Amino acid sequence: MHNLKHSKQSIINKVNMDAIEGFCRQVYYCDPYTSMHAEHVAELMAGLASQMCLPSDEISLAFIVGLIHDVGKIKTPSAILNKPGRLTDEEFKIMKQHSEHGANMLSAIEGAEAVVPIMRHHHERYDGKGYPKGLCGESIPLLSRMLAICDSFDAMTTNRCYRDPVPLADCINEIKKCSGTQFDPAICVLFIEFLQDRFGFSIEESGY
Repeated sequence: MHNLKHSKQSIINKVNMDAIEGFCRQVYYCDPYTSMHAEHVAELMAGLASQMCLPSDEISLAFIVGLIHDVGKIKTPSAILNKPGRLTDEEFKIMKQHSEHGANMLSAIEGAEAVVPIMRHHHERYDGKGYPKGLCGESIPLLSRMLAICDSFDAMTTNRCYRDPVPLADCINEIKKCSGTQFDPAICVLFIEFLQDRFGFSIEESGY
């Protein structure tokens, strides 16, 4: 795992990064998939933030929230977290609590005020049908809207024990399909442009 202490000096001066790293070690090192997923999402977040021409501090913050966005899963029972098949409705209800758990854990860390709302709302939907609060549009924090796309993209493209990874073209079509409902449409455009730069494909070829 990347060393958070070298990721964002201005935040590190305020936040107890040792405490955050402790949370990460407990949940991520016990679950290799979640650890790998966190690394990928952090890199996607930093790349998207750069594509959006955000300030350097925001790019570093984007990397950090990508890396720690799932720490709330430490409170999710392992039988649910590592279940190989589809979750039941009750299990999914428990799984959905991880964003609130993560935000509450980070709220106890000195200086983490900027991170807490991003963590809490990264499963909100642009159309207001997400969780935990049903926020919509730009009432959702910007980095939470970015995280929703990066998180979903990596989940689609990562191999899991119950399914193969989704091809890149199909992922882009899914992002397009969910633009304006699950995802912020303006960020969708910029994310796909970032993917074009990163993977070297043509947006026209993808049908976007």
